[in-house]
Amino acid sequence: MNPGRHAFTLIELLVVIAIIAILLAIMMPALQRVKGQAQEMTCRGNLRQYGIAQVMYLDDFDGRYPNAWTSLVKTEAPVGGYERFCRWHDPRYPADGPFWPYLKEGKVHLCPTFNTVAMTMARGHPSHDPSIPIDPYYSYSMNAYLGSKTGAAGGGVLKQSEITRSKSEVFFFAEENMWTRPGCSWVLNDNALCPDGRDWFGTFHGAKRSDWNGGTCNVVFVDAHVDKVRSGLQTIDNQADRSDAEGGRFEKYGWPFKTDLP
Repeated sequence: MNPGRHAFTLIELLVVIAIIAILLAIMMPALQRVKGQAQEMTCRGNLRQYGIAQVMYLDDFDGRYPNAWTSLVKTEAPVGGYERFCRWHDPRYPADGPFWPYLKEGKVHLCPTFNTVAMTMARGHPSHDPSIPIDPYYSYSMNAYLGSKTGAAGGGVLKQSEITRSKSEVFFFAEENMWTRPGCSWVLNDNALCPDGRDWFGTFHGAKRSDWNGGTCNVVFVDAHVDKVRSGLQTIDNQADRSDAEGGRFEKYGWPFKTDLP
């Protein structure tokens, strides 16, 4: 035995372990923030690809948008009796909508933050069928006022040229929650986000795990720029607050016309 070597005592080892635990406790929140920021950057990059794909699609179809409800998948119920609220997390039936082929890289259809949240919350979404696997493969919804004259609430456009509001103020695709919240009983269940008071933007970016309703949403606009926005429907003290909604009842940036909301 080398008399010059000194072994750690149990007390010294416990002190070292305690210091490491303290450092980890200090670093973990910062690491989580960095991870969240990286996921959000990826999400915005996905939506930028949606903006580019919009240009290509419109060029191929004489400026005409796909119908929002069937833009990514042709039908919500690929087989009889199917639970349509599960379509977004069931890749057994691959996406077959007309807009999907313009974004061939599958990963661009799924926000990584949404994917993380889905792992803990998806089984609690409305009307979930437990026999359907939880394997999310898309998380973005198209503005229901685009691609249809009837739109979400009796008004919409077929072509981009029919939009009279600034194209930087009309969203093309946006994120949507998979869970209900005060004032919102409709969630991600199809390709269309109806901004007429039925559907609202997602709220999970930057939100606390104890309150997924308090965050922000990433949106790509008709002019192809991407921005972070807050939903027009806020949850204050577990109550619905539409004071920031357009017309007091519409999600922001949905209406495609200069005229007042209906």
